[in-house]
Amino acid sequence: MTISKETATEIAYAYREIETAEKLLAEIVDALGKSIVAVAPDIRDAFGRRQDGLQLGVPSGDTGHRLFNVPWALARPIIEAHISAKKALISALNEKARIELDAGASAP
Repeated sequence: MTISKETATEIAYAYREIETAEKLLAEIVDALGKSIVAVAPDIRDAFGRRQDGLQLGVPSGDTGHRLFNVPWALARPIIEAHISAKKALISALNEKARIELDAGASAP
């Protein structure tokens, strides 16, 4: 009776993505909420430089692509959709894990 390493790893990565996204979402909502005027939130990178938008893309390799300064107005719906997608993935992976456990229990 075991869950495969791949399933366990996928579940762990999905939970990590949710935690990271929820932290970023809270930071963005907090920063936008403090603003009286509709301006970019004061969110800074690891070097302390202010970021004027999101970066989206494929991070590396010859086929790497990135979009810079994606408007903050898009941040909340994008992150919320990402969290929802990862929660749906966890539900599916939990079912897969249940099937793996049942298959292991019925094996001789």
